[in-house]
Amino acid sequence: MTTSPTRRRLLQGAGVLTLVVAGGAVWRAHDRGVFAEPSGAAYDPWEMWNAPEYEGTPLALVAAGILASNPHNTQPWVFRVSDTEIEVLADTSRHLGSFDPYLREMHVGLGCAVENMALAAPANGFTVEVESAPGTLTAIERGGLVRAAALRLSPSSAAADPLYEAIPKRHTNRYPYDLARGFPEEMLRGFAAMPADENVALSLFTEGKGYEALGRAIIDATDEIVADHAMIEDSHAWFRDGPDEMARERSGLELDTAGLSPALLAAAKFLPALPAEQSHAAWADQTRDTHVPTAALLGLISVRDRYDRPQSLAAGRLWQRLHLSASAAGIAMHPLNQPVETIDRERQLEMEAKSEARLAEIVNNPDWQPTFCFRGGLPTREAPASARRSVETVAEKV
Repeated sequence: MTTSPTRRRLLQGAGVLTLVVAGGAVWRAHDRGVFAEPSGAAYDPWEMWNAPEYEGTPLALVAAGILASNPHNTQPWVFRVSDTEIEVLADTSRHLGSFDPYLREMHVGLGCAVENMALAAPANGFTVEVESAPGTLTAIERGGLVRAAALRLSPSSAAADPLYEAIPKRHTNRYPYDLARGFPEEMLRGFAAMPADENVALSLFTEGKGYEALGRAIIDATDEIVADHAMIEDSHAWFRDGPDEMARERSGLELDTAGLSPALLAAAKFLPALPAEQSHAAWADQTRDTHVPTAALLGLISVRDRYDRPQSLAAGRLWQRLHLSASAAGIAMHPLNQPVETIDRERQLEMEAKSEARLAEIVNNPDWQPTFCFRGGLPTREAPASARRSVETVAEKV
């Protein structure tokens, strides 16, 4: 049997089309980083946190500070560095809009950076005295640099805190946790005994009414955020669509750190980015179906005044120490702060304070106002590093 010229040309054309489509798929997969772990200059700070060129200088503290936990990986900091002082500035242009209308979460993240820097000081021959900027968050104007804290440096021969070595190990883990293995009792006791500012309190739940109520509050608040168009648009602005955009911005959220399964991650990388509504609906599903149900521990950090600037920094310092302690022991941690984000949003819009009431019932003490929620547990997968801006980008020598 012979093939007609017309059919032969059709089959040849189909073969060319297949090669073009397949080649385009391979090109897109490569371009989108489907087959590769995140790498490049945006991730180098995790390897350079104690680099020889910084060792024994104030820049070593900055190199540790930029690896701190912070909201949406906005990295809202600038550091003015001299031989005797590091001024920590809030870069209010890097805000989350309606997601953080009073810059409360920004200041919690700055407190995390301060804690990392304080831990790095003895290892580099310094002792530090931290001075937090006074005042209320509700009076800060956005758009510029605002002093948040100052670290006064003096020579020291003190031994380094053991948590210093955990700094490059700390990553937010959004994967499912191994609920069947529970939460280690020894770590739970260590958390409860963690030193903290007198204006900061910690509540820990592994079971019972408090655990169930906090889990419901997290899920309910997530659904309320997803229904708020302004909030999800402000959040989505910090999503980076692919390796090229992340290499340029070196901040924000990426698919690799979203806690997706390998198959779902590959598909999500390959396909066009979802619009804000769909991506945040998927986040709500993850919160309801994975984050809360697999949490062996749910926790709350409270302060006496949620909008006091020094207390927000102190809350961040405690969260950083908790997360570092967990990381050193191979335990996963993940902020789930949606219930406090909706407290801020309801206050901003002068709405009924439903979120405030939910958390107040859990804390059951009018002297304390929750400002940070989180989960913990034994990991099922190791969390990848997030991108970071370099020391040179965020440090100003004076």
